[in-house]
Amino acid sequence: MNINDYKKVTDRLEPDERCRKEVLGMNKGENKIKQNINEFDEKVSGVEVKHGHSAMKYISIAAAFVLVAGGIGTTSYFMHRNGGSQFADTVEEETTAEDTETVIEDANEIATEETAPPVDYDYEAIAQELTDKYLESANIMRCGCVDFDANDSITFYTYDSTDDYWSNNYGGQRTFCKVTDDRFHSCQDIYDYYKQNLALTTYDTRFDTDTITPADFKNGIFIEDGCTVMSWLGGDVSKFENGSRVDLSPTHDEECVEETAMAVNNAAYVDYNGEIYVNKNYAERGAKESFTSEPEITEKSADKMVVSRFLKPPYTGYENVKYGEELIFTLIFENDEWKIKSIGHGISLEYYSAIAIQCYLEKIDEYKDIDIDCMDILTSLEVLDYNKETKICKVHAVLHDTQGVDAIDMTADVNVNPNGNLAVISADITRLKEYDSSLDRQGILYAN
Repeated sequence: MNINDYKKVTDRLEPDERCRKEVLGMNKGENKIKQNINEFDEKVSGVEVKHGHSAMKYISIAAAFVLVAGGIGTTSYFMHRNGGSQFADTVEEETTAEDTETVIEDANEIATEETAPPVDYDYEAIAQELTDKYLESANIMRCGCVDFDANDSITFYTYDSTDDYWSNNYGGQRTFCKVTDDRFHSCQDIYDYYKQNLALTTYDTRFDTDTITPADFKNGIFIEDGCTVMSWLGGDVSKFENGSRVDLSPTHDEECVEETAMAVNNAAYVDYNGEIYVNKNYAERGAKESFTSEPEITEKSADKMVVSRFLKPPYTGYENVKYGEELIFTLIFENDEWKIKSIGHGISLEYYSAIAIQCYLEKIDEYKDIDIDCMDILTSLEVLDYNKETKICKVHAVLHDTQGVDAIDMTADVNVNPNGNLAVISADITRLKEYDSSLDRQGILYAN
């Protein structure tokens, strides 16, 4: 029932003398109800306001309309119906100044409650804290960013009995060092630390579906791309002896790989005899993601906000990027806490610019001697300016020829809008060495 429905109900009321006196007889001394809203007391006379379900607000409003309609509005209605009858005169006599004041105050207080502004959160501080905490937990899980004891380790040697080539080229020693970070004693602990930042139900931007955040790491999903967290959290491998050879295909079926053996081969963490160990290569490499920008809030309300933040990934070619990849966080207010509902991917400034430059140079004959491999362009590319409204990026790069010699100096304006066509809008190119047709690229290259 909406508010107009309540109006229709009150307009149909025809109070008898007893009912009218009871309504008009209400006063502040007899009917005061206190309610605690936002740590202060608000007094509402003659109306009981309950919190919880939104429908209760309409009950309060309806009660107010009964007072207003019965004490004032219905009077006018009956005066109109009866041409200023004795009923109207009686009401005028018995409606005191105190009664009228009470009714008006009731209506004003309820109107104030209904139009009160939302809670004023410190959105910037919340966005900063939650995105920072998320990235720390993601780096721990995916990059092995924990304290460890290099002198307390376990080692295995992986191979595939069905594939000698793989065994000789990719198998071999896998060493794990004991984690000394007091927060973590198992793969489950690592996962729990990661998912504490997530909402109870997360949204998968790829498939447009909601997913309940699993409690067990074995069912856990990495929110950014939907990968299983068991890509990094290998679980218990205690069945293998320290120093033993581990066959990825113990059944000798090349189509069937043993899960626990694969964990030894690939995982960042494994559980072993009640302790957790981190892959030595992960831990010593120290590669991790880092933010290159502060949070930018693009949307906010009382229970939701959208935050954009650029991130530098630990990939080859991204060492010198100024921006990197844009992550788009959707945060929601859930159970009195802000949590991450989803993480989508926005613009990758340097990478998109490199693709646009690659496609641009590929079509011009006088630059056939230029190495336009996407990662080579990315390595030398620098963002000079970026207009986030127009999605136009100004970049500079010194590119070499197919022999690795610096050949052109290029400054370009690039459209990096992923919803449009990645393209060089304008370019200023200076030759650093003359064109040499003997160095022309062979074949057609495509964006990587």
